[in-house]
Amino acid sequence: MRWGRAAAAAGLVFLLTSCGAEFNPLYVEGAAAEPVIGWRDCPRADSDGIDEVGLYTWDKSSTVDEPGELLWRIKSDHGALLHRLRLGSTPKGFTTLHALTTTLEPGTTYALRTNMKSEDLVSGFLTFRPGQLRAGSGRIVFGSGKAESRKQYDARDDEDFGCFND
Repeated sequence: MRWGRAAAAAGLVFLLTSCGAEFNPLYVEGAAAEPVIGWRDCPRADSDGIDEVGLYTWDKSSTVDEPGELLWRIKSDHGALLHRLRLGSTPKGFTTLHALTTTLEPGTTYALRTNMKSEDLVSGFLTFRPGQLRAGSGRIVFGSGKAESRKQYDARDDEDFGCFND
């Protein structure tokens, strides 16, 4: 099953972190009521779009491999290429495998896990609270729940996200 490979790929993300990447390229932004999931594009990277994404509850006993209760999951059908999508939606070219049937609570922590369409099986993982997001503020949540302005995020060196130009 692809999620099993996702866990292995998440390990790769953590391995990359130990080799100089401070954060993975997955982020969340927008209004708390309608968050948008995004993937930071790395120059010359071979990750060509989000293939699959899952949203989970997160608590003190959760891990990357066991992030908690599955709340929503979608998967690309035949080559849909997206770097941004609204959380809870099913964009054209995707299939809902588990519909989001609950409203996200501002103070609750959630986990996102993604796989990218890539021969390298790049994946991303982050935790966030919808209360960290504010419509029109340009705030972005990435990494381990780190929040900052979109301007600050965009100004970070690509190498912070494992985007090396070698």
